[in-house]
Amino acid sequence: MAPALHSLIISENDDAAHILEFLFHKHVDLRKLILDACWLGLDSTGLLVNIVDLYPDLEVLSLQNCYLLTDAGCCLIARLKKLSELNLPNMDAKVCVKLLETHVCIFECM
Repeated sequence: MAPALHSLIISENDDAAHILEFLFHKHVDLRKLILDACWLGLDSTGLLVNIVDLYPDLEVLSLQNCYLLTDAGCCLIARLKKLSELNLPNMDAKVCVKLLETHVCIFECM
């Protein structure tokens, strides 16, 4: 994998967590991460800890229709200080994220 990779899109994949774990060891400088309809494992918190720690310059994060997103995992997103675009539709729970002095609240749609 080339270290120049800045965008990654994974769609409808049950191994998204494993693909990301592989990338964690490659020192990739991701700016845009889009996961659509992916399985994030039994607890996404550990995966999101790694995403936040290893890709602090992430500017775009989309976790649309991803499964087993936890409130604790989503709260870690606030640590991404360069994040300018966040997409978390279809959340099952209320999530509050503080981004750049602004509070963004996402509520379950009924």
